[in-house]
Amino acid sequence: MTRNGPISQVDIENEILRLLDLLESETEAFEKLAEDFAKKDAFMKSSWAKEYLSAKGSIKEREAWADYKLGDPIFDSKMAEGLLKAKREKLLSLRTSIDALRTLNANVRSQV
Repeated sequence: MTRNGPISQVDIENEILRLLDLLESETEAFEKLAEDFAKKDAFMKSSWAKEYLSAKGSIKEREAWADYKLGDPIFDSKMAEGLLKAKREKLLSLRTSIDALRTLNANVRSQV
């Protein structure tokens, strides 16, 4: 939002509407990322358990073997989790911006 003069209530409300539209689209993207993470995490955990249970040796050796065998699924799960967390932060940032604009809008309204 750029301006050259005093901020008006209309400007604030337009920015709120823009951010609400963005919040809606980001929420839909968050849903897809959450589903993707859930699938990758469930696959990784079940595959890890199979490898762990089929391995021989001490507990540490079995854990190391399962980690070794599942490098790519573990990586995929961690990446999906990171993307999900980043999107969650974006949503929180948008909500905070909207709240700040609502406060600003109330202040401008009280001055009119």
